[in-house]
Amino acid sequence: MAPQRKRKTATDSTMQMQRLTEANVARLGLISIQERIPSDFTRWEVDFEIDGRLGRLSCFSPAEYGGVPHGLDGDVANALIDIFIETGSPESGVVTTTASQVLLRAGLHNNGHYHHVLTESLRRLKQATYTMSHAWRDHEHQRWTSGTFSYVLAYEITSSERDTVTSGAVLSVTLARQIVQSIRARYVKPLDFGFLTSLERPLTRALYRLLDAKRYDPQDLSRSFASYTVNLLEWAAECKIVDRRTDKVRRTLEGAHQELQERGYLQDVLVEGRGKKQTLTYVFGALTPDLTLDPELVAELVTHRVARPVARKLVETYGESRVRTRLTRFKALLASGYRVRSPSALLVDIIRDDEEKYVDPAGAESATVTVRTSRPTVAERDPDLEDRERDAAFQALSLDEQADQAMPTLQLLLKSRLDTMQYARIRSAMAEGRADAGMIVKAVTKAVFEGRTDEALEQLALL
Repeated sequence: MAPQRKRKTATDSTMQMQRLTEANVARLGLISIQERIPSDFTRWEVDFEIDGRLGRLSCFSPAEYGGVPHGLDGDVANALIDIFIETGSPESGVVTTTASQVLLRAGLHNNGHYHHVLTESLRRLKQATYTMSHAWRDHEHQRWTSGTFSYVLAYEITSSERDTVTSGAVLSVTLARQIVQSIRARYVKPLDFGFLTSLERPLTRALYRLLDAKRYDPQDLSRSFASYTVNLLEWAAECKIVDRRTDKVRRTLEGAHQELQERGYLQDVLVEGRGKKQTLTYVFGALTPDLTLDPELVAELVTHRVARPVARKLVETYGESRVRTRLTRFKALLASGYRVRSPSALLVDIIRDDEEKYVDPAGAESATVTVRTSRPTVAERDPDLEDRERDAAFQALSLDEQADQAMPTLQLLLKSRLDTMQYARIRSAMAEGRADAGMIVKAVTKAVFEGRTDEALEQLALL
């Protein structure tokens, strides 16, 4: 038994030399693209060359946490980075958010199964230890750094169950300093959210993230390449594929290649050479992939930033006819000048609405829509009426949805002035109806801009 384990560990820790010109969060390939890995895949190591200098990156994560980060861990990590960027990329590296926001951004359902997935991902991203030698690009200072880090430096979960994510849980996640510096230096190019969440498999999403990083010039992210060529075994190492026999590597990637070609992101995938000298050439398609290759209605909902699983569920539950009619109402509402902080949440609520909160003044074919009452023309629009309509749309959400929409604004305004427990208490008060989420956001916003933040904090402490 011991010799077998030794042989496998050696295989895991000895990967082909890779040639890289730079390494940012995406290009380092910190997370295995495989959806499932053997329980003893606890370590990998990659050697590469950067500007004539040898570098090395390795990862170790105990088997008790499920081995090295892999599969859906990539979706969770990407969601955390997106939310971190949206909240201003604070120097502290702290992301304060809710479980439902992370799952929505990751394109996953907000249910018990994915609460467990999120819990396990956070544990794995915290426990996995990465060791690097000249592997991390400090773009701002034009230099390479070495060190040891975890993807997630620390995290706190405030929920009804100890150390476990539940519905409504508030998360405070501290990202590694190296990741924070890479993001703050604007060295991470945002991904196409609609396209990413429209992809079916975690492996395809992971490969898309890695390829999209390779597609752009590391020194000038506005410049893209038409193709990318890499040795097959080097690519297997960078993707953290467990079994690196050439035929097995091709089979592992085959499904993702097919989906990315069907979706138009890749024009072609060329395999050349034999044995260990085989190379892959990815020929890229349009910079903006065509979402129409999805089922048409689902694809259109995704373009409005509705997570793909949610879009599917809406179509399955309410039928195409109703969803199309409600989508027309939503578009007309926005076209009429109506402003809302979260268009995707408004769209979902319009589709679900059984109380006719959103009324067509002249039937389904009308070019304008009102919420509870008719709107004046753009030229005649009353600012007070706009405020009332925004409030009506917000109040139409469930208490949980109101709390989820209010939290990012409060976190952006108050940042580290409140800890995870305090944010969790405020969210609970809003979700349980003991405090009005809309009123809290308005009061805190007004207080902060008037320099009365301490006064707002005192009022929040009474909740």
